[in-house]
Amino acid sequence: MAYSRDEIKQITDKVLNMCKADAVEVRFSGGERSATRFANSSITANLIEHDQEVQITVRYGQKSASATTHQFDDESVKRTIDAVQNLARRKPDNPELMPLVKPPQTYLEFDAALPSAVNFGPAERARMVKASTDICEKKGVLGAGYIPKFDWVDASANSEGLFTYFHYADASFILTCRTPDQTGSGWAGTTGVKDIKNIDAEMLTNVAADKAIRSRKPRAIEPGNYTVILEPRPAARYLSLMTGSLNARNAEEGRSFMSGKQRGETRLGEKVFGDNFTLRSEIGNPILRQSPIGQDGLAAKSITWVEKGVVKNLFYDRFWANRQRKEPTGTTPNMSLVMEGGTTSVEDMIKSTKRGLLVTFFWYIRPVDNMTLLNTGMTRDGLFLIENGEIVAPVQNFRWNESPAVSFNNISALGPQVPMHTGEAYDNPGTALVPAMKLEDFTMTSISPAV
Repeated sequence: MAYSRDEIKQITDKVLNMCKADAVEVRFSGGERSATRFANSSITANLIEHDQEVQITVRYGQKSASATTHQFDDESVKRTIDAVQNLARRKPDNPELMPLVKPPQTYLEFDAALPSAVNFGPAERARMVKASTDICEKKGVLGAGYIPKFDWVDASANSEGLFTYFHYADASFILTCRTPDQTGSGWAGTTGVKDIKNIDAEMLTNVAADKAIRSRKPRAIEPGNYTVILEPRPAARYLSLMTGSLNARNAEEGRSFMSGKQRGETRLGEKVFGDNFTLRSEIGNPILRQSPIGQDGLAAKSITWVEKGVVKNLFYDRFWANRQRKEPTGTTPNMSLVMEGGTTSVEDMIKSTKRGLLVTFFWYIRPVDNMTLLNTGMTRDGLFLIENGEIVAPVQNFRWNESPAVSFNNISALGPQVPMHTGEAYDNPGTALVPAMKLEDFTMTSISPAV
C-alpha cells in the first residue's frame, strides 16, 4: 500500500520541527516498484521493491545543502539533519537560489492511481506472459518481454507551510521478438498507462512477432534521403530530441535552436515548424499520469509550446523568470506531453508512399549539434522498404543523421496518438501521447549491422 497523505505529513512535520535553519524543504518519494521479465516462453524474474526516501534541504541565507535518508526514526532523521546543516554552513553562496514557494498553490485534482494499476500484481502479469508466449510459440519466434509497474507517491513540504502530495500508478508492456536464426527482429509495446485495460498483450505480441518474421534476411539498399514512416515508438524518441530547446534561458543566452539572431532574442512567436506540428502539455490528461505539481512545488498548468508550427511558449524556471521579470512557467516541457495527431493509419501512409521506409525502432540516439538539433542514431527491430504503396522487402538497418527542426517541416501525414515513452528506458516518467509520422527527405547515412 502507498503511503497516505496523513502518514507523509507526519514524516515531513517531524523533519521541519527538528531542523534549525533559515529555511527547510523536505521531499518524500516512495512506494512499490515491481516488474516481470520473461524470455524463451517462461518467466525469468519477478521483481518487487518497496522503498522510501526523504530528501532534506536546508538553507542559511544563500547557502544550501541536501541529504537523504531511508530511515524515518528520530535518531536517523536527527543524524541526517545534523549532517546536512553542517554541510550547508560550509557551502558558498548560490546567487541563483530562489525563496521557497509559498502557499496557496492550487493543484489540479485527478485520480492518477486507478485500482487496476495499483492492484496489478504478479498473477495478472503472469497471465499476460502466458498469452504472449503462447502466441510466440505458435508463430515460431522467441519473445523477450518486460512488464514494469509503479505504485508511487511523491510529496514535499517546506518551512513556508507548503505541502504537496501526489499518488500515481502505471504499468507498461514491452516485447521484442526474434526469429530462431536471429536474422529477424520486431518490437511492440505500450508504456506508462494508468488504466491496465489499455494494455493488450496479445495484440502487441502479434505485432512484434509478425515484424520479426517479416524482417528476416534483409537485403541491402543504398543510403540516401528517403520518405520514412515512423511508428509511434521511434516517433516518440524523435520528438524528445527537440523538447530541451524550449528552455528560455538557453535560448536567450544564445545556446539553443530557439535562440534569436541577437543575444537575448528568441524565436518565440516565429513559425519554425510545419503547419501540422502542434505540441502541448496537458496536465490531467485522462491517459497520461503526469503530476499536477510543477517545478519547486508550483502548480503545473496546461500549456501550448508550439501551435501549427509557431513557437507559443518557452519554459522559464523561477530564477530566470525573476531575472527577466516574467512569470515562471511551472510546467516543464516534458510534463504530460501531447503531440497533436491525425487520422491517417500507418497502413494508409504506406499506400500513399511511392518509395520509402517503414521505421519501427530507433536506438542509440546521440546529439551532434544543439544549435540545429542535428542528431544521429540507428534503426533496428525491423526496417522495411516500401515501393508503390506496398512493403516489398525487409532491408538492412541504417545509421541516420537528421534534425527535428528539418523533419517537423516535412511532415506529410500523422496518425492517431498513442501513449509511448520518449526516453531510452521505460521505468521513469516521460510517457507522451505521440502519433505515427510520415516524414519526407529523411537522411540515412550508412548501413548499420543491427538486427
